[in-house]
This record gives sequence, C-alpha cells and structure tokens, in this order.
Amino acid sequence: MKTKIILTAFFTMAILFGLSAQKNDKEWARVYVSGKFGIISKNGNEIVKPEYDMIGKFDKKLAPVIKDGEVFAVNELGQRAPLVPEGKGKAIPYSEDKKWGLKTDKGVILFEPKYDFIGKFDGGKAQVFLGGKIGLIDEKGKELVNTTYNLISDFEKGKAIVLKDTLYGLIDDKGVEIISPVYHLIQRIKSNNYLIMKNGLWGVLNSNGHETVSPKYSAIFRCKDGYKTFLDGKTGMLADDGLLMFEPAYDDVGNKESNVFIITLDGLYGLLNKNGKQILPPTYNFIDKFDGGRAFILKNSLWGLINTDGVELIAPQFNAIEDTKDNCYKVYKDDKQGILNKEGLVIVQPVYHDISIY
Repeated sequence: MKTKIILTAFFTMAILFGLSAQKNDKEWARVYVSGKFGIISKNGNEIVKPEYDMIGKFDKKLAPVIKDGEVFAVNELGQRAPLVPEGKGKAIPYSEDKKWGLKTDKGVILFEPKYDFIGKFDGGKAQVFLGGKIGLIDEKGKELVNTTYNLISDFEKGKAIVLKDTLYGLIDDKGVEIISPVYHLIQRIKSNNYLIMKNGLWGVLNSNGHETVSPKYSAIFRCKDGYKTFLDGKTGMLADDGLLMFEPAYDDVGNKESNVFIITLDGLYGLLNKNGKQILPPTYNFIDKFDGGRAFILKNSLWGLINTDGVELIAPQFNAIEDTKDNCYKVYKDDKQGILNKEGLVIVQPVYHDISIY
C-alpha cells in the first residue's frame, strides 16, 4: 500500500510537469490538451476550459492569452482583463491590425507586425506565437526558434524542454534540436540530465541528450538518496544526477544511513555501500537502523551486531540486545544478562539474572 501511494504521488507530479505547472497566490496550473490551453485550480476544477491557442506566463497576476485570433489577458480566476504590452527594454513589441512586430527603444522597426503575439523578453529572448505554435526571437529580432512548438520551457544551462503536439524534445539556446520530440515526458534533474518516459517506460538522458539509460523501468521516483527504479517487482537506484547505482534486484532498498543501504531480498536483509556495491549479501532476518556505525542483526531468532563494512562485531547468539545509557550494550542469553562494549567485547559475561546500570 505504501508503495502504491508513493507511486501515485510521483505520477501526479509527472503529470503536472507535463502540463507546465505554474503557481501563483491562488495555486493554479496551465493545462494543455489536443492543441488547446486552459487553467485548472489546485483541486482540479477547470477555471478556464482548454479553448485557448496560447496562455502565457503569469506576470502581476495576469497572463496573456490568444483565442480566435484575439490577444488579451486573464487573471487568476480566468476573468478577462486588458493586456498592457511591454514598454521597456532594448526591444519593444508593438501591435497593428491584430499582428505584432518589434522595434527598438528608439523607435527603429526591427521587423513589421507578423506574429499573433510577442511575449516578454527574458534573458535576451522572447516567445513568439503564430498559428497556435511557439518560437523564440532575440532582442535584435532574429528568429532563434521557428514557430514550431506548442510549449517551450525556460532555458537552464543553455537547454530548454519543448513540446510538439504530444511529444517532448530538447533544444539548445541557438534553437538547434538536441533531441527531436519523441518522448512522452522529459523532466530535468541534477547536472542538466533528464528523466524520460516513452511508451510508459522510464529512462535517463544525459546533458548531451544521449540515453544513458534507455526507457525500461516501470517507474522512477525521487527519494532521499536519488531515484528509486522499479522493474519486474524489484527495486534499484539512480544517483541524483541520474547515473546508475544498481539495477532493480532487491525487494526493497532503505534510505542510505551511515553511508550504507539496507536492502531486502526474499525476506532476508543485506548491505550495499554508498555506491550501490554489495558488501553483505542478504543473509539476516533483520538489520536494524545504524547508529554510530553499528546496527543490530537478527538471524535464526538470535541477535548480534555488525558495522558498516558488514563485519560481525557480535555473532547472532543473544536473545536480545539493547543500548544502555553508559555507551555499552546489555545482552540477554536464556535467563541471564551481561554487558558488552561498543566493539562487541564482553565486559560482563551473561551470568546475572539482573543488571541495573545507575
């Protein structure tokens, strides 16, 4: 049940990314379907039905929109409002006869009105819209990206995710397609790498747009130590940057503690190091959480102690072990009690019926 809940949350996040989520004070999201844009609330209610050819970014609680060739603005409630064109900067959009052109701040025409709309310049680039498609221009009016795409994300480290019809690709800041739109989802992760989904299977692209992991996993979701991968009922791990740590081979992988992962397979517990290399095969019936580089182990109903290298400091031989406030362990064997130090060496043999540490 826990796994299902986590996966559901992950796919919800993925869907919102694919729909180009944008939040303001009212928490809303722009949605795209069948070539049209709309707005939904955080509860999933339609604020604006998907019937616009374009809905731009929110700025001062207003977003520019295009519908039936007309350009205007909507507020966060989806209500119509006047659109005030950008009037500052090196390049200033202007409109004539329902088309938009570009001029300098000195009034020099860079190009005559030809687009359905020109968005606000950001980082020397502005989105242009024509016939329901989006492109990019620079401040000199040069077209960097043809009006080809339905969505273009913000650029990060010289790359942007694009959507064409229902498929995602990548372009660089010169408008060159690094990856043509072939994926059903692309998500940016650390080091300018990307998670990808194709035909319901997940993989990884590197910063150059090459598949370092071809789409093969049934799911990938974010966890404390990177990304867990799932395939054929088993769990594996990718690092934060999407690099492979280990393939799905275990029933479960715990969080990394003291630079080790506790893993389970067929009901038995083992250890992997911080790089995902197995240092202790699944051997024990239980491995407790590490504390100070040591963890309790259970095997055949008897308790012992291991360190993060998988070395047994105390072989499983006691009915119970517990930490004490005196930085040692009290052990129980049959009906007797003894004391061990943190290295597992016997301080007091288990010969007493009770030991109370003051």
